[in-house]
Amino acid sequence: MKDKTIKNILIDVGHPAHVHLFKNFLFYLQNSDLYNVKISARNKDIVSALLNNLNIEYISLSTPKKGFFGIISEICSRFFYVQKLIKKHKIDIVFTSTEVSAIFAMRGIPNYFFAEDDDDLMKVYTSLIYFFTSNIVNPTCLRFSKWKKKRILHNSYHELAYLHPNNFIPDVNILDKYDLKPYKFIVIRHSALDAHHDKGAKGLQGKLWSDIEEIIKDHPQVVTKENSKSHQIDPWDMHHVLAYAKLVISDSQTMTAEAAVLGVPSIRYNTFVGRISYLEELEHKYDLTYGFLPERDEDKLLDTLKDMLEQTDLKELWQKKKNKMLSEKIDLNNWMIDLFENEITKARK
Repeated sequence: MKDKTIKNILIDVGHPAHVHLFKNFLFYLQNSDLYNVKISARNKDIVSALLNNLNIEYISLSTPKKGFFGIISEICSRFFYVQKLIKKHKIDIVFTSTEVSAIFAMRGIPNYFFAEDDDDLMKVYTSLIYFFTSNIVNPTCLRFSKWKKKRILHNSYHELAYLHPNNFIPDVNILDKYDLKPYKFIVIRHSALDAHHDKGAKGLQGKLWSDIEEIIKDHPQVVTKENSKSHQIDPWDMHHVLAYAKLVISDSQTMTAEAAVLGVPSIRYNTFVGRISYLEELEHKYDLTYGFLPERDEDKLLDTLKDMLEQTDLKELWQKKKNKMLSEKIDLNNWMIDLFENEITKARK
């Protein structure tokens, strides 16, 4: 940066959860007349719907493609359009959750890559992207062995950038829109399991799912499916609905974590159980969620589900666990603002 002044900021998102991750930080930036803020997005699942609902103008860089060559093609497309974006808007600093951070680093533009997955879950991806990335922003609980000098660690979770009590107050009146009663319904989340790191992954399906349906048949259900073209719940209402659920059953990492930080009991079933540090911490340190592995833990899952549905103090118990977790974690949105302010201070010296 020739004049060492940060003026043009890019926030790049690639997943619906990352719209939420950055939205409060974005609003903070937009409240200042010192910065020009641009948003770029990967048009995955409900990313566009969420951005449109928030009245956030954005530049669409790509649409997800399937298969190895489809993924490579999409990444190349994103890199091409990012190069044009850099030239047109003279970007000074980037906050991102996607691989475009590498392009900015190669051009000497400071960038912050926010990741909540352990490096060893995506070895090829992280090896290629992190080599070029300026700064890798992770929760303190994550596993990593390389690029230690690039790491900026925070004692929080991505979900606490938008679901911390400082940033989110659930609205019970939204339940009326869907004819739901607080703490009476169960949320079911089916992940597409089609991301680049999901190869061979298994989730809720087959006989196990039939057994689950039999156990919960007397409870109203809210079903949400990744990449679905229609939604039982408007995407922008989902966290309000989630906060008043009796229970969440999911094969999704993100919604499991969202339920946990809201103090909603959750059961997760997929091949990533035991491998993701922040979910392991939510499960084993704070006892806010339960994870079960395919082809091993089916009976255990069903027994746990039955026990949870029989508990009369389930909500109160989980709220206590949530409060303990919140007492030991920080508001990630405030932390992000402080990080940015420190970058501004460094640039002006």
